[in-house]
Amino acid sequence: MHLTIHKLVVLRNEIHMYKNMLHEREILIEEYNKPLHDMQDELAEVKEQLKTIRSPASDGLGGYIQEKDSKYNSLITKKDELPKEIVKYVQMNEKEYLADLEFWNVRIATVEYYLSKMDALDRKFIEDFHYNLSKKSCMIRYNIKNVNSLYRKSDNILKNLLKK
Repeated sequence: MHLTIHKLVVLRNEIHMYKNMLHEREILIEEYNKPLHDMQDELAEVKEQLKTIRSPASDGLGGYIQEKDSKYNSLITKKDELPKEIVKYVQMNEKEYLADLEFWNVRIATVEYYLSKMDALDRKFIEDFHYNLSKKSCMIRYNIKNVNSLYRKSDNILKNLLKK
């Protein structure tokens, strides 16, 4: 899904922000997944520790060693609580995460849609001008002597795109 853009200023700004939007989406995904992965890793670690403790040990005289028994019980409790914490985290954060992700995905898809409508040379120029190269490097690459001509060329390409 993409948005329909009617104004040159809006299209220019969206294209200019494209790389930043991609980066922002990656940050959003990382911030959501990091606590989730941490809890899943902790759960795997607890399960691994439970495997090393076979059962509450006895001291050989018919009594139990309290230290190993309490550790075993705390690991069992953790093992039971962590899946609940994971579910709670997902329930509390998933709706907002998906809404934010959709916001960035639509904006990114909009830019990609308009870039895909361009021919290859125009697209390369727009990408170089708006986010790949500095203005000076772009002027050198495209043999443009005046920075105003650089902006005019970009605007003309985008205007033609909006007319299509």
